[in-house]
Amino acid sequence: MNIVSLFAGCGGLDLGFEKAGFNIVWANEFDDAIHATYRLNHPHTILNTSDIRSLTGDDIPDCDGIIGGPPCQAWSEGGKRLGIEDPRGQLFLDYIRIVKDKKPKFFVIENVQGVLDEEHKESLESFMKFLRDAGYNITYELLNAADYKIPQDRFRVFFIGIRNDLTNKYTFPNAVNTEPITLKQAIGDIVETPRFYADELVDGDHPKRLNHDVYTGAYDAKYMARNRVRSWDEPSFTIQAQARNAPQHPQAPKMSYISSSQRIFAKGYEHLYRRLSVRECARIQTFPDNFKFIYQDVKDGYKMVGNAVPPRLAWYLAIQMKKAFADQMTISKEERSLVQQAIKQVPIIKIAEQYPKHIVNNTNLAFVKDITGPELDKRVLISLVKPDNVEHYINHSAKIYYTGKKFPTTVALNKLYYFMPYIKGQGVRDLYLIQIARVGTKQEVHPECEDNDFRLVLEIQYVKQLFESYRPVHLNIWRTFTDTTMESLLKMNEIEDVV
Repeated sequence: MNIVSLFAGCGGLDLGFEKAGFNIVWANEFDDAIHATYRLNHPHTILNTSDIRSLTGDDIPDCDGIIGGPPCQAWSEGGKRLGIEDPRGQLFLDYIRIVKDKKPKFFVIENVQGVLDEEHKESLESFMKFLRDAGYNITYELLNAADYKIPQDRFRVFFIGIRNDLTNKYTFPNAVNTEPITLKQAIGDIVETPRFYADELVDGDHPKRLNHDVYTGAYDAKYMARNRVRSWDEPSFTIQAQARNAPQHPQAPKMSYISSSQRIFAKGYEHLYRRLSVRECARIQTFPDNFKFIYQDVKDGYKMVGNAVPPRLAWYLAIQMKKAFADQMTISKEERSLVQQAIKQVPIIKIAEQYPKHIVNNTNLAFVKDITGPELDKRVLISLVKPDNVEHYINHSAKIYYTGKKFPTTVALNKLYYFMPYIKGQGVRDLYLIQIARVGTKQEVHPECEDNDFRLVLEIQYVKQLFESYRPVHLNIWRTFTDTTMESLLKMNEIEDVV
């Protein structure tokens, strides 16, 4: 299938779709600092460098799909976040205009999670209406790249549209790993000494490691307001587009706490602190080592890498698109095995044998309204709720949640603590405490059911509204559950600085 790429950047999304067997026939990117990099790494794609606002459907070849990420600064830049009021936010409308003109079978739009925030709700609803009016069935979800063998926490929203005269259906990929890929696994073999640059021009290629260049500009107060070091056995912070915001290399210890708005480099270890290099960031973004970034200003290197969709995540999304269009594309056995979720299930009756009484009992715990410190490590089970039970969760009157007859083995039962109901079509918002987790029967809620219909029963109590509005998080276990931590959930509220 032939693909057109808009707002292509250096082509991370394009690379993932290429690896999955799609043909990127034409791409558009206006930033001239990116053109050489794109042309070098995508030699078979025609690169158009015009301002997208000047293009019409006649300028673009016919295609089966359109992919791309309209600029996200309008939704994410700390302190502004003007959304559709920002000229960059209006470029989203140009993407929609071209989709409407070309009428591809499908489209993929990537953007930061800020587009889902309450302050942009009206704009988002307008975008969705424009796309539906253009003739598309739309689905969207918030994904964390860390669920797809990518060594960083990176939350992004993906909008998928399938033309509504087609019967093809798109399903987002399940999570494929339960343990995070660490920085040691990702960049532990990069041992060469990097080159260091501030504002001077980059002097050719690094002699031993392509793009192993580090930005040395000053650290501002905002950067020093929180820890910027992840250890070797952790995944990276989000790789961002601004060189000054690049995470610190894991060779350094975590930054020392001074106050809630200030950290410092650990005394005696100051010499170990440096930003990750462009190549290290590219590794964390899952670009192959032979993908060369061309730049004279090292900041442009960071920008290209940080603005990209990780190619590995793009590949997983593309494979699901191949599945959706299985009538036109063939999925290999290897591709099927790589996307298959290896999460086993355990019958509830087996859980009853292991826990003859309660699995957990939190009835003596006081509710914690301000979730900080130790609370950040608590497990949160997100579960899809049935349509006939939604009202009880919306009005916070729900007291019991029961599962199906089987349960994923990856969820640590004895660590169950918080519960969040997932409302289909909306997502998650409200936080409940799991007071008691035990094995019971469906008959407790539905007397007409048999008394041997065993289920995992959660006795729950409403705590607070965790998010201002519903978040469409990805249910990454059987499209029914997500097992995560409070810290990971609260990362969805973090604002990234994007340029």
